[in-house]
This record gives sequence, C-alpha cells and structure tokens, in this order.
Amino acid sequence: MTRVAVVANTKKLAKADAGRLKDALRRSGLDRTKWITIEKGSAATKATAKALDRGADVVLVCGGDGTVRAASQALVGADAALAVLPTGTANLFASAMNFPDDPAELVELIRGGERRTIDTGTCNGLTFNIMAGTGFDAAMIDSADDDKERLGMVSYLRAGVKQAREREAFEMRVEVDDKNVFEGSASCVLVGNIGTLKGGVEAFPDASPTDGVLDVAVVTATGLRAWTGLMVSAVRGRQHLTRHAKMWSGRSVSVLTDSKHRFELDGGVKGTAKKFDFQVVPGSLVVCAPHPPR
Repeated sequence: MTRVAVVANTKKLAKADAGRLKDALRRSGLDRTKWITIEKGSAATKATAKALDRGADVVLVCGGDGTVRAASQALVGADAALAVLPTGTANLFASAMNFPDDPAELVELIRGGERRTIDTGTCNGLTFNIMAGTGFDAAMIDSADDDKERLGMVSYLRAGVKQAREREAFEMRVEVDDKNVFEGSASCVLVGNIGTLKGGVEAFPDASPTDGVLDVAVVTATGLRAWTGLMVSAVRGRQHLTRHAKMWSGRSVSVLTDSKHRFELDGGVKGTAKKFDFQVVPGSLVVCAPHPPR
C-alpha cells in the first residue's frame, strides 16, 4: 500500500478542492493519508520533512510553484516521490510534469505507480525546480506579489511593463563551469532547469530537467522597446539570435554583481545577495509523473 502524505497550503487550496481530494483518496483506498496543513509556502519544507519522518512514500503538495519548491527542498535525495495538485498562480512545475488539476485523476496517477527522476538546481544552497535569477525577473516578481492573488497573471504583466520601463542595467561577471563567459553591464541573469514559461513560451528551448545541466541567459535589454523585442523573439523561439540575450549551459554557474540585488527561485523572491552560486543536482527528485514520449 502506498503511504501518501498531503501537504496543503490552506491559502491556495479551496475548500471544495480539498473535499474533492479527500473523497478521491478515500475512494481509492488511500483514506489513511496523513494531512498536514500550512499557511505559507515556505512552511512546506518542514512539513514535508515531517511527512518523510512518518514514512510517506508520496508527498502530495497542494499549492503553487513556491510551495512545491519548498517541499522539494526536503525531498531532494529522498526515495519518496512528489505529486502536485496545482493551486497557485502560474503552476509552471505542475504543467511541465503534466500533473492533472483534477484531484481524482491525480490520485489515479499516484496509484498507477509511474515515476520519473529529474534534476533540481540550487542557488546559494536553496533548491529550485524551474528557474532562478536576479535583476529584472526578481524585481518584476517582487512588484507583482501584492496583486497576484487578486489579479493573477495580469499582475505579472503589469509589473513587467513597469520594470521594463524603469529597470537599469548593472555590472556583473558570469562564469559557467569555471569559465568566464560574460563581464559587463546587464539587466538580468536567468538560470533554468525547466525552460517553459506560462503560455508555452520557452525561455530556454533546449532545457531539460534530465540532461544534467542548467541553462543560463544573460539579458542586456533595457527599456520597454528592447524588452518587447526580446519577448517577441522568445515567442518565436529565436531569443538565441537576438543581440539582447547571450546563452550557455553548464553544471555550475557563478554570478558576481556590483552590489546586492534581489533574487528569485521558482517565482518567489528570497532576499538579496551579491554573489550567486548555482549548481545542478542530477537525478535528485522523484516525481509521480509519466515519462515524456520519445
């Protein structure tokens, strides 16, 4: 019998969806599931560790990308698998792993026993699944935070336009696998493990969570016109051809900036730093998800 623990972010999970999930677990024979509630995404790390201590084979996380990221922090290197009921704003990880948003379908996926192992990344010791970065993206996410519960993805669009108009470039040095690849003025550094954004836009068209490397982009765009041009290129899958983005891939990435800047992990701002050390952790997270078609 699969031992399932649910880590539910009560600020993200609607009561109706919680009821549907409990009913689906009961009908599947998994009604003895341990249920741990949290009120903020960052609490998922401790809650997941608690679930593992109780012997969970699967930790089912109900929340958005921030909650999932925090849960993954405790699951990296563990034998237990991660499942996700997407209830956040963007849900990029759940989309990339093809987790269903219907509780009954998700429970059937867990019972089916299909698993895959993917890479994770770290930034200054903190786990991320999708992307991390500093500069424009972190400032945009920080600016959108107050409105995202009310406006959803519109809050990111509004914040993006504002930051594109106002955000200035800053000095940085970037090394990939100990090789100096960039030194100069830029507005953003993005490091990706999964390359797809909301709406199917591929920030990193070649990114894969099973290739053992991270993808890196240094963006030099400033001003609304330059950022609009870059986004149009990204929609067309041609961002590697624009003069506003330089791209590499590697197992480790080091970024040193001229002063402290905010940084984000999987869509959540985590503080400020001047030095950023990124590492890929190959094959470190088990997920209840089907393998992609060959």
